[in-house]
Amino acid sequence: MSALQAIQQQMLQAVLAEKAPPTNAIRSDDIADVESRLAIYRHGYRIRLRDALRTEFSGLQCMAGQRFDALLDKYIDAHPSEHYNIRWHGSGVAAFLAYARPWRDKPQLAEMARLDWAISTAFDAANETSVGMAELSSVPPDAWANLQLLMQENLQLLGSLYNIDAFRRAADNGAPRPRLRRFDQAHQVMVWRKGTTVHYRKLDPDEWPVLAAAMRGEPFASLCVTLAQHHDESAAMPRMVALLQGWLEAGLIRGLATV
Repeated sequence: MSALQAIQQQMLQAVLAEKAPPTNAIRSDDIADVESRLAIYRHGYRIRLRDALRTEFSGLQCMAGQRFDALLDKYIDAHPSEHYNIRWHGSGVAAFLAYARPWRDKPQLAEMARLDWAISTAFDAANETSVGMAELSSVPPDAWANLQLLMQENLQLLGSLYNIDAFRRAADNGAPRPRLRRFDQAHQVMVWRKGTTVHYRKLDPDEWPVLAAAMRGEPFASLCVTLAQHHDESAAMPRMVALLQGWLEAGLIRGLATV
């Protein structure tokens, strides 16, 4: 290691771990002494970490309100950035909120962070093509039972007991902070990207088990059996048609295969 690299490594540790570097690594002058100069770098680095987290967790900021800055500072203290790209520093926020006091006593915060991070990662996901009605219409009738719908890799399902999607929507639209609601049963929020736009919405109780089965690669016949648990025979098929149309319009299906 060269002398320059050694100094750079010492400065890195001084900023990240607040370890004092050798006194000859920083020089003071009439404007600022050594400690003041170092404090500028430490303060600036923390500000940039906070700014990056604010960008990624707008729904969490809406939900946490005035406690958001304190939450970020506690996370930064507990989880120093370990990646060269500051964008990935927020990967542990949801897990941190789930175990750290006092945040773990409010499970809605961890759920909100999971949705924010899912939206962020969906935006960064690789581009994929999607099939349309023409491709689906070309499937022979006798092939439908074993037809496999290949769903987009960026598609994510998140379980939640709270109206987390309402908080993220308020943050996205600059709307007033909604009232927190806790549901009697968990619901599912779907996150996906179409083109360059990330979408999210709450799923109907009969849709999410069918969609989850499709994401697992189960054949179309199995999807119909799953849906039939929520509807009688006369209603199940029209509902399946409606689900397929919605998935096609949303660009959720990237391909077709036979199992």
